[in-house]
Amino acid sequence: MKPAKSAYPAYLILALGILVLTWSIVLGSSLPAKLAELGGPHKTNKITATWLSNSNQPEEGSFSLKDMRQLTQYSLRDYDLAYAMEASTSAAYQKNQSQAQVLGVNDRYDQFHQINLRSGCFLTFEQENQQVAVIDEDLAQALFQNCNVVGRKIKLYGREFKITGVAGVDHSLLGTLTDRGYGTVYIPAKKMLELEEDCKITSLEVETRDAGTTGLNAAVLETALASIGQDPANYKIIDYNVAGLLMEQENLLRNFVAGTVAIVMLFGWLRRKIRGIYHFCRLRLRDKYWSEMIKGDAARLVPGMAEVLALAAVLLLLWKLIRFTLYIPPENIPNELIDASFWAELIKKGIQTGLQSAGYVAPPGEVQFNILNTMQNWNLFLNIFLGWPLFLLGLYQIKLLKEKLVKVEVFCSVFMLAALSLGTTLLLIIKMPPVIGSGEVLLVFSSIFLIIRSGDTPAEV
Repeated sequence: MKPAKSAYPAYLILALGILVLTWSIVLGSSLPAKLAELGGPHKTNKITATWLSNSNQPEEGSFSLKDMRQLTQYSLRDYDLAYAMEASTSAAYQKNQSQAQVLGVNDRYDQFHQINLRSGCFLTFEQENQQVAVIDEDLAQALFQNCNVVGRKIKLYGREFKITGVAGVDHSLLGTLTDRGYGTVYIPAKKMLELEEDCKITSLEVETRDAGTTGLNAAVLETALASIGQDPANYKIIDYNVAGLLMEQENLLRNFVAGTVAIVMLFGWLRRKIRGIYHFCRLRLRDKYWSEMIKGDAARLVPGMAEVLALAAVLLLLWKLIRFTLYIPPENIPNELIDASFWAELIKKGIQTGLQSAGYVAPPGEVQFNILNTMQNWNLFLNIFLGWPLFLLGLYQIKLLKEKLVKVEVFCSVFMLAALSLGTTLLLIIKMPPVIGSGEVLLVFSSIFLIIRSGDTPAEV
């Protein structure tokens, strides 16, 4: 007699699948919230243009203070606007020295970025001609061994700058991934242009008014660039409204997959129920009339029909919960699906953009966005191609072992709650926004239980 197979490997696979699915929900909801948080008061209501430093017109591609004044007074006078340049140098206080990332910015920069001042204030318009600076906690600790430094002075480029504020450091997972290993200091852009001859204003950020996907934001910015003699093709333009929408759309797609898996299983359950009712009626109608069968077997037919109607209602409800309108950027949609020239041009454009961006150094905000976007892409990939396959494989193996349905349901309930608690705790540990969509959690949890039930329901009435 062969020994009974152990159920532990099957339960382990099932648990891993549930863990991936649950963590995907927790992290997926947090990433768009983090993107909005990084945008400061404007959140994702901004559009950016960053000079591609290896463009064909290197000198003409960067901005000047005159360009910024012209945009502020004319093309973009009704819009909030920030600009910046970046360099790396040594910061000093007495005998202490530390490498520092220096950002030359205008007074509106903190409206587009998460600065989190711990003390003091950010740079003001009146200080654009003064040697003042805002440093972060890392640089304050490196030079002064404490953060109570407002009013003290540091040396940059051989000049003394008075500290007007101390900014907090992002200790979240994203902050750790983007940490350069040294502190950051913000100084007026005008002063930086005077002290750093090779420095140029390379990035521009503009408040947006249109929260849709019509391309109006990009059109406004491209028109503004053209008004100061700049070619928009020399800039990397990112509409954060659309970027945030696409990131949220991946969460909707994840929900769609969860609901679709449940719908497929429920449809099989519904089909078996309908088939059972059909065979039951066919068997009774061999020696009974319809009226006799309905009267005599109503106690069995009515619950069966009620269950069929309930299953159909659940299918419709699930579809209503998971359906959404897929957004594809207009530039990626041809007039005709079969258009070889369009796809060839799209591939060519992608290659050219890649070559043009070779050596391109993204500003801090864009680096953070790129990391969040990559994390969201991997999160969706692992949910679809690891979480669901592991869960379905584990469930299949458990059913082969003929484990009791109640035991499987209890295991899934306990482990899902544990995985959700663990995911929430990890979110707090890595200091990401604790945003968990209750609707998403209920959808995945209900999908898991419906899948478990649908595969173990008999077809009889």
